[in-house]
This record gives sequence, C-alpha cells and structure tokens, in this order.
Amino acid sequence: MSILGPFRADSWWEHKLSPILATIYATAALSRIPFPSLWPVVALALPALIVCASYVSVLNDLADAQDDQASGKPRRWPGGARIYPALLLAGCMAAGGAFLIVWRKDTLLFCTYLLSWLAFTLYSAPPFRLKIRGIWGVLADASGAHLFPTLFAVILVYHWNRTEATAQWTILIVLWSFAAGVRGILWHQLEDAINDRKTGLRTFASLHGTKSAERLGLLAFLLEAAAFSLMLWLTHNALAPIFLVLYGLFALARWRLLGIGLTVTKPVQASRMAMAEYYIVLYPLAYLLTASWQQPSALWLLLFHGVLFSRQGLYLVHEIVTMLKSGPKPAVFHP
Repeated sequence: MSILGPFRADSWWEHKLSPILATIYATAALSRIPFPSLWPVVALALPALIVCASYVSVLNDLADAQDDQASGKPRRWPGGARIYPALLLAGCMAAGGAFLIVWRKDTLLFCTYLLSWLAFTLYSAPPFRLKIRGIWGVLADASGAHLFPTLFAVILVYHWNRTEATAQWTILIVLWSFAAGVRGILWHQLEDAINDRKTGLRTFASLHGTKSAERLGLLAFLLEAAAFSLMLWLTHNALAPIFLVLYGLFALARWRLLGIGLTVTKPVQASRMAMAEYYIVLYPLAYLLTASWQQPSALWLLLFHGVLFSRQGLYLVHEIVTMLKSGPKPAVFHP
C-alpha cells in the first residue's frame, strides 16, 4: 500500500477541487477582485480542503470495512489493520483543528469549514451513519462533498478581500453545488446498487430503487443547470458559454466516433457524467483565460491550476486526437 493510497485522491482531487477553485475565480470575476490577489485564498483553501477530503476518504473506508468485506470487495486495510488509519485520521483532524483555530473569530468561515467535516462524519461514522438512512445519506453527502466546501471557498474570497458578498450569487452557489452533490452521490449509489442490495445496505438507491434514484438525479440536474446558467449570466464571461457549446459538440462527436455518451445520473458502460468534464477543465479555464487577457500576471495562476489539474484535460486531448485519427465512418451504399 502506498503512503498516499489510503487518501484515495483519485476520487476527489480533480472532481472536487478544480470546480471549487473555478468558483473562486468566478466569484472574483463577479466582484471585480484582481486575480493576482487570489493567491493567498488559493493557498489557504487548497490545503484546508485537501485535509478535509483526506479525512473523509480514510473515515469512509474504515466505516465501510465490514460492508465491503461482505460484498466481496477488496480490503483496503490488510489484515484488519486499524492503527495506521487511526493515525491518519488523527493527523487530518489535528490539521483541520488548526485551520478552525485560525478562523475561530470569523463565524461564517468557521461554520462552513466545520460543517464540511461534520456532514461527512455523520454520513460515515456510527451510530449516525446517515449513509444507510435513505435520503438523509444523499443530503449529508451532497452537503459535505459539494455544498459546504464550495460555500467555504466563496466566503474565504470575500472575507480575505474585504468585499461584501452578494445574496443572489451566494444563493445560486448554494443551489448549484448542492444539486451537483445530490447528482454525484446518486451516481455512486447506482454504481454500487448491486453490492449494496447484496449486503442489505439501506442507501437511497437500494431502498427506493434505481428508477426513483434516476428521477431524483434528473430533478437535481435541472436545478443544477438552471443555477449554473444564471451564474454564468451574472459573471458576463463570454468564454464560459462558448466552451459549453464546444463541450456539447465534442460530446456529440465522441459519442458518434468512439461510442462514449453522456448520462445525467445512471452510470452505464462507456459513459461519462454530464458536465463533469466541463466543471473540471473548461469552467476554470474560461475565467482564467479571460482574466489573463485583462491581467497578464494571472497567467501564473492559470499555469498553476493547469499543472495541479492536468489529468482530465490531457485525457480530453487524447480523446480528441483519437477521434481525429479515426475520422468519419465510411458511408455504406446499398444497391
């Protein structure tokens, strides 16, 4: 087992952190905050969120150990080891506690960061373990994985730059991040539905069935799309909607040439979650490129973001190259 393996960064590094940083950039664009002044915000938000996400990964694996074993999944902790994960949890909690001490006089910042931790503790750890309590698990995961971390990052932008937050923007951030979080956890529950039913795990998808989970996911996606559209409209960023159109055309071409489609909530073979790639790659790129045109020193922030979150972007480039090499399928003529 590698030293970083227990933190399972592959499952959250780009998917969670890149859209949150993108929302920091969008908030700065809306409030006309110079992008070079975002360096301290990014330098604080990233380690704070990394520590929280690492805690969540270790805690969730520990809490799921018996269920994973019952469903036949490989054990993450060889030989039932508990000392190493306990030390990792203690280290994460110590680091998180240090951030809370720093922000103890800032009530909003303190509360949103603390709630990011509490939501997932209630989700994973007994005796609460909201994961197995139907809709409560969905609400807890969506809040801990998306809502509170994103809200924390936005509040940090405003408070660090001594700028007053706008109620309209904050409400849209809450709606968008929460809806995206609901869709994300339903996707994972539908992926694990067979194993969860096998072990009697009472997740929302197991209790109410895949059709109900898909319907809830569709409702969440409609709310997510509406809130995100208004976010783009408020910031008046020309590149973001252009990239959205290009993303749609790319997804269509990929489906036709490579057979890889988009799905809203239901994970199927050779599919991607709709909007996930946009949020990771194109959403931050739109605001960073626009800022770099107006503030050339923002190019350093663009380079920094690109280096940290390069994998998904490189994978999209690889798929584009593959499509170009495959070319259009030859027409078949029938006599």
